[in-house]
Amino acid sequence: MLLRRIHDDSLSQAAYLVGCPSSREAIVFDCARDVDRALKTAEQAGLLIVAAADTHVHADFVSGLRELVERHGVHGYLSREGTMPAWASACPGSTTAVGDGDEIRIGGVRVRVLHTPGHTRESLSFELVDAEGAVRAILTGDFLFAGEVGRPDLGARSGDRHELERNARELQQALRRLADMPDEVRILPGHTAGSLCGRSICALPQSSLRIERQINGSLRAAGDDGAFLDKVLRGLPDPPAYFVRVKRRNLEGASGELRLPDRLDAERFKHAAAEPANVVIDCRAWSRFCEGFLPGSISAPLDRHFANAAGSYLEQGDGVLLVCEEHELEKAVRILFRVGIDEFAGWTTPAEFDAIPEEAFDADGIEEIGATEAHRRWSSGAAFIDVRLCGEFEAGHLPDAIYAPFSQLPHRLAELPKDRELIAYCRSGGRSARACAYLKRRGYRVSNLRGGYWPWAGRGLPVQSGAPADRSQC
Repeated sequence: MLLRRIHDDSLSQAAYLVGCPSSREAIVFDCARDVDRALKTAEQAGLLIVAAADTHVHADFVSGLRELVERHGVHGYLSREGTMPAWASACPGSTTAVGDGDEIRIGGVRVRVLHTPGHTRESLSFELVDAEGAVRAILTGDFLFAGEVGRPDLGARSGDRHELERNARELQQALRRLADMPDEVRILPGHTAGSLCGRSICALPQSSLRIERQINGSLRAAGDDGAFLDKVLRGLPDPPAYFVRVKRRNLEGASGELRLPDRLDAERFKHAAAEPANVVIDCRAWSRFCEGFLPGSISAPLDRHFANAAGSYLEQGDGVLLVCEEHELEKAVRILFRVGIDEFAGWTTPAEFDAIPEEAFDADGIEEIGATEAHRRWSSGAAFIDVRLCGEFEAGHLPDAIYAPFSQLPHRLAELPKDRELIAYCRSGGRSARACAYLKRRGYRVSNLRGGYWPWAGRGLPVQSGAPADRSQC
């Protein structure tokens, strides 16, 4: 069989194209909604995509399954082990519900379905089987990663410990099903290092059962009930706020082609930014952003935090105005499109943005303050807001800091006081910069602690340790 991996560095997500060399037909797994990448990969390999399947209802990116079925004549395979996406009922002849033990044939390629719940109830893995019936590789989706397993909390209702533990037990039982498989079986995971769908995924692009049996602590703990629960439920990072929106979009089904927005000159961009329905996503460096930005702008440099920040701070229906270099435009639009942002009102370059009159910029700006000034303001009543991950907070945080991860801020605004100045910080100042711009947009008085936690701690200023008040441990 022919195998191609389609990797998205921005979301650390992998889709897979599996083709038959004789019939030249192919099936694509876990394809994101900008389906042109998969179609181009197939064309370059001399293949025609005739089928597509998702391992589960994704929360971190919008699936391209509906787009492939409705616009490209592809047959879709979905899990029957959980709630079927609503859109599939409108395409009864073009979709098939599959479950444990079912087989999909694409030309001479055999794909066997394995129900692997735990990450979500409906999660499937797909075994690539040779002519003799032996499993050669498993597309594991968010079930098993290199060095880690899928987190069991994304399919659980918030705060429901019983459901969380049930999911973990289902994940444990699914992992035990791998015990009799040979070491040489390849593991083709749905995510790589950097994804928040696993706790600490390692940097290997793919793996094998032999490697996982050596390095994967959660897989090794699957035989011990107590050790497994502790292993998979501790240290889970808070999922970005946009996960809720994306999961809902995938249940509804998303379609529509990727289109780049129109370029606007300074005057048109300024007027568009004044429209209440539009939101500026400013991709310039934080230092340039602080020199002058339009009111209500979101600071989101095009780095590894872009999807989590912009995806979480934008709301469905926002018209996005981008400030970015021309060579960054397609990348920025693709990332936003993948996390469920569809409406784009225009874009401009940083050079063109500089032509906007200064009187149009936010009058107050956002202050960057050092540790000494932050200590003075804290002593006078300001509150610290820690926008890092829970494990970072637990290891050490500033006095009485409010825990609010930067990509979770839209869900935590009610916890933040508006009658006090907020001083945001992270490890080095990058995540807190994004938080500052968002909080200012939402009406808070906020400044950014330059350099983050360590300049404060390095001066011997007071710090505390321990988990956030709403949990006993991270």
